[in-house]
Amino acid sequence: MDYLLKVENATSKIHSTEMDQTVTTGTVRQMRIVGDSDWADGFKANVTVSVKSSVPTPVPSLQVKIRSDAMYMKVPAQKVASTGGKHWLKEPLALLAAQGDAGKAETDQMKRSNPAMDVRMLMASGDLRKVGRETVRGVTTTHYTGTLDTAKLIASKEGLTPDDVKFLKKQLAAQGVAEDHIDLWVNSENLPVEMQEQTQTSTAKITSTTYLSHYGVAVDLSVPAASDTFTLHSVVGGGQTGTA
Repeated sequence: MDYLLKVENATSKIHSTEMDQTVTTGTVRQMRIVGDSDWADGFKANVTVSVKSSVPTPVPSLQVKIRSDAMYMKVPAQKVASTGGKHWLKEPLALLAAQGDAGKAETDQMKRSNPAMDVRMLMASGDLRKVGRETVRGVTTTHYTGTLDTAKLIASKEGLTPDDVKFLKKQLAAQGVAEDHIDLWVNSENLPVEMQEQTQTSTAKITSTTYLSHYGVAVDLSVPAASDTFTLHSVVGGGQTGTA
């Protein structure tokens, strides 16, 4: 626990990293997210998202910019003509959050996402264990593991804050998750190199594996020019406007 406090402290002080994340949902879908992120003032990221699915429908890789108020998705080159020459689709996070509990959970997760949260979750688990020394992508690390019991989540001095608990209970309940198994691999600088979460939802087993590197990297936080963006929907009056 004392060592993980050092890890949480070190991770909280550094606000950016490069990431390579794979999220596998059952046997039907695998999503890979590669890019960089910054959480100095809310979570922001520039990533490329690619999806493999058991459904034989090709899904192109997608460039995505996540900002405090919206996601921007780059339009494939062959589709630009149909959007009036505009290259970015803007999806306001407020609109996503308004799409039921799942949408709210997704936006809350984006806003709070950072490696320090995973460290706090691990510290709050009831069966925290040190596994030992292991090599991850050529880096010598120490492996820790634990299982977070949704029903037993409490705020603690060394672990989750009251806001963390409120957020996690809402998020995990929306997914039908009873337990969240967490593994963490930490380097000699007390920084996470790999994080893995395994959860069983009401519909499928979800495994998320994230590799982190180049802490402190400069992240481009600019947004596409308003003249180069369009929206599919507007929440004004409950109507829908924009380019479809």
